[in-house]
Amino acid sequence: MISKINSIIHQNKVVSVFRIKNNSGAYVEVMNYGATILSVVVPDRNNKLENIILHYNNIESYFTDPFYLGCTVGRYANRISDAKFILDGKTYYLDKNDVENSNHGGFNGLNRKIFDYKVNEDNIVFSTESVDRESGFPGNLRLDVSYSFSDNNELNIEYKAMADKRTPVNFTNHAYFNLSGEKQSILNHLFKVNADYYLETDDSFLPTGNIYPLDNTAFDFRRAGEIGQMLQLKNEIIKGYNTYFGTKSNKSDMPLASVTDNYSGRSVDLYTSMPGFQFYTGDYLSGNFIPFEGLCIEAQYHPDGLNHSLFEKNILEPDIEKIDWIKYSFR
Repeated sequence: MISKINSIIHQNKVVSVFRIKNNSGAYVEVMNYGATILSVVVPDRNNKLENIILHYNNIESYFTDPFYLGCTVGRYANRISDAKFILDGKTYYLDKNDVENSNHGGFNGLNRKIFDYKVNEDNIVFSTESVDRESGFPGNLRLDVSYSFSDNNELNIEYKAMADKRTPVNFTNHAYFNLSGEKQSILNHLFKVNADYYLETDDSFLPTGNIYPLDNTAFDFRRAGEIGQMLQLKNEIIKGYNTYFGTKSNKSDMPLASVTDNYSGRSVDLYTSMPGFQFYTGDYLSGNFIPFEGLCIEAQYHPDGLNHSLFEKNILEPDIEKIDWIKYSFR
C-alpha cells in the first residue's frame, strides 16, 4: 500500500513524502526531493519495528544536508579526478565541488532536484531531467527512479535512463544503515562481501588505478568480520572504510554484500545489476550525527572509471534506454 503522508513547498514546488507499507506492517518512506529514502522500518528478532537508516526529523533539513542522506546520487556517483574526462576525443569539464575533483554529480546533482512522481499500485516512480552540460555532463538526460517494497521486506530500486548524446552515468542510493536502530555503533556490525577485488585509493579517496585482490588484507571480508576489528588491520591515514569492492562476474542472484547486527538480529543483503559497490563507514558524519553512526553500501560502477582504462564504464548510447537496479533485502 502506498500513501502520501506529508507535503511542503520548497522553491515554489511541492515536496511530498510517501509511505510504502507491506502486509507485515514494515514500511519504507520516500520523498520526491532527491528521490530520497527517509526511513526503512523493519522488525528485529523480537518483531519490534524500528527505522534502521539515519534520518532527519523534518523535511527541511534535507534541503541543506551535506551527507547525501538516503538520496539518489548522480549523474555520476563518487569522484571524478580533476573534474574532467575525455569522451569520443572531447574533454568535458565538470563542477569542482570536492576540492579539485567532482563528486556525486557536482553542485546540481540529482540529490538537489525535485522529481515528478507517479504512484502505481505496487511502486512509485520519480522522474526528472538533466539538461545538456548541466554540471558539465553532455546530453539531455531523462531518469526514472522506481521504489517498491515487497512483503518479504525487499526494497527494490530501479534506475531507467535515456539521453540524446553519448554520456556517462553512475546512479546509486546513499542511505546510511544502522541495523541496531542507532543503539549501537556500526563498528559492531558484521560485514561480508562476495567480491573479487578492491580499488586502492589515495588520501583524497580517488582510485590510484591499482586493483588488488582481497587476500591477506584488511579488506578481506569474504568471511564475515566485525568492522571495528577489521579496521585494526588497516595501515592507512584514512581511519575507516571508503572503499570500492568489485566482482569480475556479478551474479545478480547472489548478494554482493551483507551486513548483520547481532544486537538486534537484523541483516541486510545487497543485490545489484552493477559490478560493485562503495563501502563507506560514515567517518565524516557530524552535526546531527556522529562518525561511524551509519554505513553505506552504494551499488555503482567504478569510481573515476572514465579516467582509468581498466575500469568499467557505463556510457549511455543516444536514445537507448538503460536500466540498472539495486535490491536491499532485510531479514
